[in-house]
Amino acid sequence: MSKVENLSKFKETESWRRLSVMDLTFTVTSGRSGTKLLTVLLQKSAGIDACHEPDPRANFELRGTIEDPRHGLNWLINEKLPYIATHHTRRIYAETSHIYCKGFIELIQELGLNTRYIILRRDAKAVARSLYQMKCIPERTDAGRLVLIGPSDKGVLNLPNWQEYSDYQLCYWYAREIERRQQHYAARFAAERIPFHDLRMEDLLAWDKFQRLCAFLDVGGTVGPPSFDRFKAVTAENQNPRNVAHERNVDTPLPINIDEQEERLDEVISVSN
Repeated sequence: MSKVENLSKFKETESWRRLSVMDLTFTVTSGRSGTKLLTVLLQKSAGIDACHEPDPRANFELRGTIEDPRHGLNWLINEKLPYIATHHTRRIYAETSHIYCKGFIELIQELGLNTRYIILRRDAKAVARSLYQMKCIPERTDAGRLVLIGPSDKGVLNLPNWQEYSDYQLCYWYAREIERRQQHYAARFAAERIPFHDLRMEDLLAWDKFQRLCAFLDVGGTVGPPSFDRFKAVTAENQNPRNVAHERNVDTPLPINIDEQEERLDEVISVSN
């Protein structure tokens, strides 16, 4: 069955009817960037139906989608979107997984549903250091291959002879690649008038900026104002500490020459792209 036939049949289902009256929000982000905090804030302070990395999980479909976008489209219309339609009944649904900006956004937009995006940024060095300490290395560890894109993938920042670079430099490359994608999608969303909200990880700790995010998500006014008391309670603690994210593992010590490694990679990216 062709892609067009799959999509045409999906638009005749009850799942499509339910989804067509929902507002679906996804994130453009790197991971280790405050997505769990964002989720809990939306749930507890704003009363929005928000999920962090729920089933069916996009990370298990990442490799197949990069190789063949039809794989990702079939997963969306046969598994992911019907699941959302069945298990989430509120008008506003937000999913904060960092996987969608790695090949799924184009597929989601092709469907013609009511979508909006949160571009959630964090400094590339902070992202890279957190991933490295967790042993989540692009191309080289099981965790890295499962959830991260790498220099061998299509359409990414060019990194000649990437195998010669250190584990930390691959983490930093990944963080820089996500920065590139965030710029790309911000420009595309603006040009195509796709609703998006751009903020940094630290903005999630500012009440006024969180209020603006809630206003962006609640266009129809069906959700009441966020609770300041709940906002303060959530932001008072780390919602996704690294030692929980990689349970029973010990942080890998950061390289002594970490600044030099970052500078070298920045030079190569600048010359090669």
